[in-house]
Amino acid sequence: MAKPSGLQIRNIIAAVLMAAAFVFNLVSGGPWWVTAIVGVAALLSSFSAYLNRPSARG
Repeated sequence: MAKPSGLQIRNIIAAVLMAAAFVFNLVSGGPWWVTAIVGVAALLSSFSAYLNRPSARG
């Protein structure tokens, strides 16, 4: 298994933090648009971590 890159680690950490913010905003009853933005950001960060995996570089 290849060692993850620094960018990939950063994206994974960002995705985990955004997922926590998403859940917190849902539980606390925050505005729907903030929940939507944080949810989309978590998905994009997860997808970016997947695309930046070492095996994807050829």
